[in-house]
Amino acid sequence: MEFLIIEWEDSERWSKVWNLYEESFPVAERRKLADHRRACENSHFYPLSVWENGELLGIVFYWEWDNYRYIEYLAVSPELRGHGYGFQIIRQIRDSEHTIILEIDPLINELSVRRLQFYERAGFTLTPYRFMHLPYRLDGTPQELLILSYPKMITKEQHHDFLDFIDTHVKIYCEKPS
Repeated sequence: MEFLIIEWEDSERWSKVWNLYEESFPVAERRKLADHRRACENSHFYPLSVWENGELLGIVFYWEWDNYRYIEYLAVSPELRGHGYGFQIIRQIRDSEHTIILEIDPLINELSVRRLQFYERAGFTLTPYRFMHLPYRLDGTPQELLILSYPKMITKEQHHDFLDFIDTHVKIYCEKPS
């Protein structure tokens, strides 16, 4: 399993990565291409793709600062889901000296409950904190999300650090009015 940042010039691999991103997340939860390209220039952003024998297994895009990692996106290629690749990817990203933070949708259906169970099996803890996720596009609406952390539950101060980082670093890569 190889974790790579794919450059735009590698058009064949870039196309596969971008297609997986677009097919894995709802429009309101995705950046537009120009905003994503700008985010890729930020030294805190790690847009990794995961490959094995030339095949795209998945993507994991995360932000890293101080002693934190915020996993913004994780997706496995549809034909490979359910084969343990997601757990292998999350384990690689999780096993570090960082406090890992991610968010999931509220528990409103079977898919959201399975997603929580996946992360709990990977050692994440559901926190009492909530997060109003900013819309990445002008026509999107904010959505309340649940926060999970690893290796233990984050404190109120750590949650505040997370929100501050979102406001100062992540939010600037959302679509803005012309």
